[in-house]
Amino acid sequence: MENKDNESMDNLKKVLKKVERLEPIPSVIHKVLDLADDPDAPLKDLMDVVERDPAITANLLKTVNSAHVGLPVKVDSVQQAVAMLGLQRVVEMVLSQNLSGNLKRAQKGYGLAKGDLWRQSLAVAMVARTLADEHDLMSLPAIYTAALLKDIGKVVLHEFVADQLTSIQELVKGKGMSFVEAEMEVLGMDHTTVGGMIAKQWHFSPHMTYMIENHHLTTPAARNDPATVTLYLADMIAMMVDTGIGVDRLAYHVYQEVFELFFPDKQRIKSLMITYKSFQRQINGFVEAE
Repeated sequence: MENKDNESMDNLKKVLKKVERLEPIPSVIHKVLDLADDPDAPLKDLMDVVERDPAITANLLKTVNSAHVGLPVKVDSVQQAVAMLGLQRVVEMVLSQNLSGNLKRAQKGYGLAKGDLWRQSLAVAMVARTLADEHDLMSLPAIYTAALLKDIGKVVLHEFVADQLTSIQELVKGKGMSFVEAEMEVLGMDHTTVGGMIAKQWHFSPHMTYMIENHHLTTPAARNDPATVTLYLADMIAMMVDTGIGVDRLAYHVYQEVFELFFPDKQRIKSLMITYKSFQRQINGFVEAE
């Protein structure tokens, strides 16, 4: 037991060092989230924040003017982009472009090739936003961002998972553990707790950190938080569609009562799976636009 505790402590120290070395997010992202989340904030304030960052503005206009967006005229300003696409979509473009750097790498321990995690995270975020909108949840930008970053812990933990994958999979298959439970048992941490560490380092809000830490609903209390449940459901929709992506595919618990509460009509699950595939096609356009 002592050896295992020492190994867990060693792993934690190594993980913390890797967390510190992650590519930081631009400080402007926090300003965008705060303004987008505030119903009383003037639209001009948000546009001013984006326009004051030349790199973000340039990337946004490049995406807006790409062929996959299909606008009939060339867009020359953030204000024009908002007028033609709407505030929500422009905010999502800004968030996606500036939070994707760490997610684009390969995570070999999880069986994810370069770009896999980013594409899946982006599609999950779009489904989460759709669900949150349908259920009139507040803080759509925060839910979208948390969904986009829910698996950020995998970026750091994948090397440790690779070293212990056989042991983790034995617990999943032999004892019926979820992948995240097996990670915790073998490594002394899992990708959700590491994700929480990263969210705190990046100074995200306590609720956004909570959503990232609890998006698999392993803590019963999380099943009573609609925003966190939304992340879980969007993630499960992705797993149903992307059954061949990642070593942890379909290795998570299905909380039937949560599905029944959100989806009394079972056809809605099928339609969301179709929606997810549609979002994947849109994401291919984002990739081509870069």
